[in-house]
Amino acid sequence: MLSASAGICEELTFRGYLLQQFSRASGRIWIGVLASSLLFGVAHGYEGISGMIAITVYGALFCMLTIARGSLRPGMMAHAWQDIFSGIALMVLKHAHVF
Repeated sequence: MLSASAGICEELTFRGYLLQQFSRASGRIWIGVLASSLLFGVAHGYEGISGMIAITVYGALFCMLTIARGSLRPGMMAHAWQDIFSGIALMVLKHAHVF
C-alpha cells in the first residue's frame, strides 16, 4: 500500500502540480520538467547523491510520460509498480543474504 500511495501522491505533487506551476510561471515546458525533476530528486535525498541523480532522471521520464499521455494516470501506475517491484526485489535479495 505504501508503494501505491507513494506513486499516486508523488505523481500528483511533482507532475500534477509542480510541473504545471513551473511551466506556466516560466512559459516553457522544459523549465517545468527540469525544476520539478530536480525537486523530485532532492526530495529523495535519503537515497544518497547517486540515488538522487537517478531519481531526478526518473522524474524527467515521468514528466515526459505525463506530457505525452496528457494524464497522470500512466505515471501513477508506472511509479507504483516500479516501487512495488523494487521493494520485492530488495526483500528477496535480503532473504537470500545477498546484502
